[in-house]
Amino acid sequence: MEKELKLDLFLCKSLLYLLLITNATFSKTTWNVCQFRSVECVCQNVPNNQLKVDCSGRRLLNIPTFSSSVIWVDLSNNLIEEITSGFPKNVRYIDLSANKIQHLDGQPFLGLFHLKTLNLERNVLNISLLYQGVFSDLHSLTELSFKGNIRNEITETVIKDEVFAELSSLKTLKIDGSPNATFGKRFANLTHLQNLDLSGITGNCSLKKISRNMFLYLTRLVYIDVSACSVLDIEKGTFGKLRKLKHLDVSHNRELGFASLPNITHNLKDTSIKTLRANGINCLTGMGTMILKRHLENLKHTNISEIYFEKNRLEQLEPQALRLLPINLTLISFGENKLTTGRYLIDFSFLQNIRVYNMSLQLRPPPYPESIFDTCKEKSDVLAAKFDVSETKRAPLSFLPSKSWHLNWTIILPKSLKVLYANMSRLFSRIPECGINATGLRELYIQDNFLFSWDGPVRGIENVEIADMSNNYCSHISKSFLNYAKGVKFLKMSKNDIGKSLSNDIEGEIFKNTKSLEVLDLSYNNIIALSELVFKNMPQLQILNLQNNQISIWRVKINHMKNMKFINLKQNKLTTFEMDARKSFENLFQTSNLMIDLSENQVLCSCKTADFLEWITLHKNHFKNIKRYECSLSSSQKFNFSDVEASSVLLKENCKSNLIKYICSAASVVLFFSVVIYILVKKKWELKDVFFKILNIFKNVFCYEDNQSEDGSFHAMISYAEKDLPIVLKYVVPNLEAQHNFKLFVRHRDDPHAGMTINAIRNSIKNSGKAVCLVTKNYLKSKRQCFELAMIRKHMESHIDQEEVLINNQENLDHNQENFLCRIIRFPNVSIPDEISNLDNNIIDCPEEDGNNDHFWRELRDALGGNINL
Repeated sequence: MEKELKLDLFLCKSLLYLLLITNATFSKTTWNVCQFRSVECVCQNVPNNQLKVDCSGRRLLNIPTFSSSVIWVDLSNNLIEEITSGFPKNVRYIDLSANKIQHLDGQPFLGLFHLKTLNLERNVLNISLLYQGVFSDLHSLTELSFKGNIRNEITETVIKDEVFAELSSLKTLKIDGSPNATFGKRFANLTHLQNLDLSGITGNCSLKKISRNMFLYLTRLVYIDVSACSVLDIEKGTFGKLRKLKHLDVSHNRELGFASLPNITHNLKDTSIKTLRANGINCLTGMGTMILKRHLENLKHTNISEIYFEKNRLEQLEPQALRLLPINLTLISFGENKLTTGRYLIDFSFLQNIRVYNMSLQLRPPPYPESIFDTCKEKSDVLAAKFDVSETKRAPLSFLPSKSWHLNWTIILPKSLKVLYANMSRLFSRIPECGINATGLRELYIQDNFLFSWDGPVRGIENVEIADMSNNYCSHISKSFLNYAKGVKFLKMSKNDIGKSLSNDIEGEIFKNTKSLEVLDLSYNNIIALSELVFKNMPQLQILNLQNNQISIWRVKINHMKNMKFINLKQNKLTTFEMDARKSFENLFQTSNLMIDLSENQVLCSCKTADFLEWITLHKNHFKNIKRYECSLSSSQKFNFSDVEASSVLLKENCKSNLIKYICSAASVVLFFSVVIYILVKKKWELKDVFFKILNIFKNVFCYEDNQSEDGSFHAMISYAEKDLPIVLKYVVPNLEAQHNFKLFVRHRDDPHAGMTINAIRNSIKNSGKAVCLVTKNYLKSKRQCFELAMIRKHMESHIDQEEVLINNQENLDHNQENFLCRIIRFPNVSIPDEISNLDNNIIDCPEEDGNNDHFWRELRDALGGNINL
């Protein structure tokens, strides 16, 4: 299991290595067609002019006559019913599996003194019918397999010890396990027999019960596999007499239960046991199971280094039960269970030599529909009730505190621990600032959980080299999270949502201490952009995976990454590379032979990007899957990436013909707009006057009406910013004109053609008895309102020349309300400067809520002199 996970992590390097090995293998070990009379097979030459022959799957009815140079024969998956022809005398390997052989007559293996491996699996042989002398010439046979020959589990099969006793060199025996199978006294003659495979996984097995004397005469066994044998009971001390026993597998005997562990492990301390596998010894369905101290007490003084308790519905361990595990234990696996938190977690620190801990794949559901019709009933443990399950908290397994805790947490793990598998383990939490006390930890697998925010920093991970944190629904990673990840070489963070955090990392603080990083996977993270310095501290980086993000512009500086081998930008939104990026890539093309994957991006194919397309053509050998590249829908030119050279030449020709047209058109447009801008800038006031004179003529002709009173005056003018016109029309005009009979001067309504001229502003003030200033944030930014305020201030002081108004419009002057009144309306969240507040001693605040506040409008009406009587 450990090797499989490592292979997945180093996929790129491993695939490259495997390709090289495969090519070398095929070049040296090719198979050629060969014939033996009318039978056509394939052969391979091996040293000393000898042959390996493969005649498998050819529907042969009989065994061909082979030449004397054949030493290896594969006749599997044919229709052979009996062994009639003799094999070459020097043959060492015979595979007759998956045929229809029903019996062995005479001496089918006569003279095969050098045969080492004989495979008779999946035939119709009844080993009860084997006779003495059938194996007499197999003096060198070391491996014999009869698996898959029992068709009826009810029929008892006799294992004749006098027949198998002839195999004096036998080391491995693979045989079906029939009910009440025994291995008689003559098996004691097999002094080399070390491996016994009775497993129902690779054959048929229905032992039901294993007695204490079953292996009495197999004293030299090193490996025993009785997995999936429908075992209901194992007698006490069955395996304790096998002094040389190192590997014991009792897995998938689902009705044994943990209650059988004391019998299984009795006196194992007297053996050489190294590995104990007890996976799936509980039923598929039911309440969670528990390991008690009594279940493990026989293991304490053994030399076991690996223990597997996977697929057992394991939910709890009795406190201090883990302390009974042997001191030499280096690997323990609780994978595919349903572990919940409990006091047993504290006991992990007592496993002083543990190197690998597996708690992955928690709460994986049992197979459907088998689990529905399961009639399994595991052995009960009458002492289980002594331990109160309610003492433990039934919650998803997690070593991490919730956000509400503010303690400086340290997770205490065995210092010898090197590999922690916690993938798919229902870990649900933020990762707060905490520490991991495991100086030996090198590999950390916590993918497929719910670690939704990586806050950190996490101390104690300086020596971790491989970390997989993918698919954790994480939406935030802090800039200090990886501060202590100084030794990490492989970091996988794919299938999260940390794109926003990475986009905001302008100075490259997230990865500032990961200087040893060689492989970084950030695929499927919704990354929109990356800053120039995000990877500035990664000189050793070799593989960067950014597949399936939203990156549209490449700004990342990579000149310092002299070891970079591959950048995966597949399935992004890149249309081109800017010149700086191209130069950086070119440098790495020369130093590290960099490969880039731009497939499933929408490359922009146009004259504007012709230099980019020419650059790709020049360096096409550095772009993976280049023939699959496509132009974006907005492209103005066609470009066939299957033939980049021809497409590049054609693009140049098309762009040349249009170049002169573009230049002429651009020059004409520039000249035209230059003239227009010059006229507008230099003659703007003259143009304004002419324009408004023309508008006034049209206004007089078409009987323009306004809201002036009969004598041409207004009761008040409204001073407002142009962006606030909707407020004036929606609230001010209805409340003061309709409700209180005021005649208001509203510039956009009553004189929409007046520009920002002194005369226009002066006339609006002159024809109004009062001014109401709506001071908003827009008002303070408006240039026109600056002039209006200056004019209002001067008008309140009396009559001053227009030129003097413009010169002194920023002065702080005291107002005079004898002839002209100014009212300031202050809007919410607006700070009024002194030059405006000096105009009105009683500033009125506009309410934050509704613009139809009656109290506010009555206050404003009274400030302007009350209702106007018509």
